[in-house]
Amino acid sequence: MRYSSCGGYGGWNRMSESDNKNASWLSYINLSNEYERRARFLPGLLSFFFLALPAAAFHENIDGWILILLGGTGVGAVLSIGISHLASAAGNRLQILLWPRWPYDSPTNQWLFPTNSQRSMQQKMLWYAAIKRVTGLEIKNSKTQEIQELEALINDAITAMRVKLRSFDKSGLLNAHNIDYGFARNFTGLRFLWFSFALIGCMASWIKSYLAKDILLLSMIEAAVLIGAFYLAFYLLPEYVRNKADRYAESFFGALEEIDKHTRHN
Repeated sequence: MRYSSCGGYGGWNRMSESDNKNASWLSYINLSNEYERRARFLPGLLSFFFLALPAAAFHENIDGWILILLGGTGVGAVLSIGISHLASAAGNRLQILLWPRWPYDSPTNQWLFPTNSQRSMQQKMLWYAAIKRVTGLEIKNSKTQEIQELEALINDAITAMRVKLRSFDKSGLLNAHNIDYGFARNFTGLRFLWFSFALIGCMASWIKSYLAKDILLLSMIEAAVLIGAFYLAFYLLPEYVRNKADRYAESFFGALEEIDKHTRHN
């Protein structure tokens, strides 16, 4: 079992031996691990499914393009790389919108901040002690310490912990929550793309129905999809991303407690 950098919330992802054996073309286009496939490529691929209905309105079929992307050869491989990086870039942009001072205001960092009220001081003191034993970095509950220095120290501790956790996530829960967060962040970040597809599809479908005096059923479906896409993009999904970030933070500190127990008993 080995690990690879992935740039998600946790910044790493575990790669199993089966992943390594089945990588084939995926390894060549940087989609050879679970994080790359599920948190980067899949959100981008799902975004293009919003083209299905407008394509149907003009009697076109996008199945061939989907198969090209999944086939991963030639043009498909190039497009897969582009989709993966577009999703990651869009996700990073959304991350800055939700947490303007990332990583300092991310849940993982904020829960360690002495003035943060989301976790009790007693719990924080236990985490401070565990972090000191595991990384050697000491976070003190001091009101006189400068905020910038404290933020930098907490971020250094989180970074050091991630390095330790790369070889200790026995349950795989932290890895799973990292992937869940990456998918939610990147798919939501791509909302400008799939919402635009839904809007264009709706407009094109109604124009075609008006000009051809065609049945309005497809146009009504397109309108419903547009309304649903708007609700997803601007109401449901941003809060969902925050929820997934909290779940990752919970798993992170759970893993910290486990590695601390292991360190003390060995």
